[in-house]
Amino acid sequence: MRLRSFLLVPLCLLAAGCVATQQDMLQMQSQMDDLNNSLANMQKNQAELAVKMEDLSKNLNASSESMKDISTQMDKLSSHLDDLDNAMNKRVNAIGQTIRKQQEEVEASLLPSKLYNDAYNAFLNNNFDGSATGFKAYLSKFPSGEMAEGAYFYLGESLYLKEHWQDAALAYATVLEKFPKSARVPASRLKYAMALLKLPENKKDEALRYLHSVVKDYPASQEAKTAKDYISRLSPKPAATPAKPPAKTPAKKG
Repeated sequence: MRLRSFLLVPLCLLAAGCVATQQDMLQMQSQMDDLNNSLANMQKNQAELAVKMEDLSKNLNASSESMKDISTQMDKLSSHLDDLDNAMNKRVNAIGQTIRKQQEEVEASLLPSKLYNDAYNAFLNNNFDGSATGFKAYLSKFPSGEMAEGAYFYLGESLYLKEHWQDAALAYATVLEKFPKSARVPASRLKYAMALLKLPENKKDEALRYLHSVVKDYPASQEAKTAKDYISRLSPKPAATPAKPPAKTPAKKG
């Protein structure tokens, strides 16, 4: 009886060990299944990720091409803008040059009148230094200008009133030489003669010739009247004829 009981103990332990091993195997099998499922999921995820990476790569390549196209278009646009800018600059410069040229032409057309008028106004205001300077400036720039005749005459007037007799005579002589048909010839001849009479050297004979020419060529002018007055003062007065003694009455014979 004891022996039977003793033999049952190992059998029970063996049976218990078998049961434990079978459970472990089942547990391991379950874990293996889970692992396989996990690997399968990982492979599936990896495949999906690979597809997504491929799509992303395609998208990136497409984006890169798009960026290249955009860059090319931007370069073309930049070049076009540069061309427009250059064309605009050329047009603006051309317009600027045209405006400057027109301004210069306007100023050039106005300058003679301005110089002359400023000098003449100075003369009217008894600013003979200013008028002489102004008329000289006009004649320096426009020696053959439309108002050159008046400029020479009023230059002579300004210099005469400044008592610059030699320079005044030269200005009047220039009017006579350059503008022989001028309406200012009578006045220029008269004033030329008057300037000569102011010179320290004896120019009386030449002055008289011009005074006589005024009287002869322009007898009805105011200048002729003034010239006659100068001629009268300059010409020697004829010597007085001595009075003849009264004739003696013969004595009557008685």
